[in-house]
Amino acid sequence: MGLSIEVRDLTKRFPGTRTFPWSPPGRESVALSGVTFDVRPGEIFSLIGPNGAGKTTLLKILSTLLLPTSGVARIGGADVVREEAQVRSRISLVTNSERSFYYRLSGWENLRFFCGLYNMHERDLRERMQPLAETLGLTETVLARDYRTYSTGTQRKLQFLRAFVLDTPVLFLDEPTSSLDPVSAEEIRRVIATECRARHQTVVLSANNLIDVERLADRVAMIHRGRLEVLGAPPAGTGAQPVRLFVRAPTPTVLAALEAFARGADPVAPVRWEIDERAGGVVVRCWTRGPRETLPGLLESFWQAGVQVEQVDLRPFVLEEEFLRRVDEAGPEPEEVPG
Repeated sequence: MGLSIEVRDLTKRFPGTRTFPWSPPGRESVALSGVTFDVRPGEIFSLIGPNGAGKTTLLKILSTLLLPTSGVARIGGADVVREEAQVRSRISLVTNSERSFYYRLSGWENLRFFCGLYNMHERDLRERMQPLAETLGLTETVLARDYRTYSTGTQRKLQFLRAFVLDTPVLFLDEPTSSLDPVSAEEIRRVIATECRARHQTVVLSANNLIDVERLADRVAMIHRGRLEVLGAPPAGTGAQPVRLFVRAPTPTVLAALEAFARGADPVAPVRWEIDERAGGVVVRCWTRGPRETLPGLLESFWQAGVQVEQVDLRPFVLEEEFLRRVDEAGPEPEEVPG
């Protein structure tokens, strides 16, 4: 079985703008630089990165909405530049700011119009959409209303209904839960997890909400300064697994509690820790032989020192930490680019 998506050395540059028609153009912006990756059939592949890193630009190129400066991208073997008609028949796109629906048409009229562009008969549309509409809570009454009366959550659900009814092999999602309340966001995640898995549909998910990524993605890639790197669990090294805690207390108090814990720990297995000050608290990463031996004594030391422990995390790889570490090491984006 071949790859669903192939991207090789993809680059996108935007020309500099002119202050006045007679002014020389400004500095060129590089949105993507030599991006290379593959996505397997049925895989949910997630893109993360700071705002302006190039995530949406990449999705637009893969969706044939934007031409690359150089490089190659293929969807199901079809080139996104030379065979755009074939590519468009194989993809669906759900954006984070929907502008493709007609505001004065009802939800049902919008679905009938757009699915008609794919030569879908009205009878087939009704058969396909009924179970999906029930899952999303889009009743006949809701679909009979004008699109302009819909809340943000309902608009997003209609986008998913349109995408799932078309049942394309590849689905692109650009921040699918942005601006949604927690209930609507969880409904959208559940639909992605169940429907896309059941259909063996390939998904490329661009997200700033790392909860979406952790719940849904099979693999994660980070874009920063126009370059893409596939992330994975870091090497175990010595085999020590960190215990991560989010605590609320002054940093000197946290350090004193850690030193008190280290003094009582097994001298054969020395304690090592790192702390990062975050908004409203301190993140503590502590390494010893393992969480079973470490956690009880560590919590006792914090409680005796009056340190408030709010969260304990035993995962070997934490996406948020990896994201922040890489952004801090690379520095900020030089400037925000279109898309």
